[in-house]
Amino acid sequence: MGGLSTYNIAFKGLALGTHEFDFEINKRFFDYFDGGIAEDGNIDAKVVLEKQSALMVLWFHVSGTVKIQCDRCLDLYDQPISSENRVFIKYGESSFEDGDDVIWVTTNDHQVNVAQMIYDFIILAIPIRQIHPKDKNGKSLCNPEMLKKLKNLTHTQEKPEEKTDSRWDDLKKLLENE
Repeated sequence: MGGLSTYNIAFKGLALGTHEFDFEINKRFFDYFDGGIAEDGNIDAKVVLEKQSALMVLWFHVSGTVKIQCDRCLDLYDQPISSENRVFIKYGESSFEDGDDVIWVTTNDHQVNVAQMIYDFIILAIPIRQIHPKDKNGKSLCNPEMLKKLKNLTHTQEKPEEKTDSRWDDLKKLLENE
């Protein structure tokens, strides 16, 4: 994690109040995190640290695009993302389980690394269904060659005759109309 030291925020010595930190996220950042759904991007991350006497609050504002793989055609595309999140930092001699949005630091700690938190908020901002957006005419930007292959595969597969219960036929008609 040596390369992620640029994402350290030194809070010891900061005056009470609000402090802003800006980070540019690109491919080098994503290279530190293996196996994620995003491997490249162009993202601006703004972290606002609100230092109070008993605790600190980190506000994360993440926006930009990440390069991810389309679930439909498997081509890479730029997915716009935007996210705002909050994390509390509390002082204590030992860690306590207060939830996902609380970090405990000792009184001897002088900095916190926000790289993993920024990465997590980027990944959480990616929609579950990852498909190319449509163009201004409403046409899919997916790879037309792959869509053609998918269409051929789904229509050429022979479905074996199934003995069905007639009570389900009306429900199946509803599904086919979608």
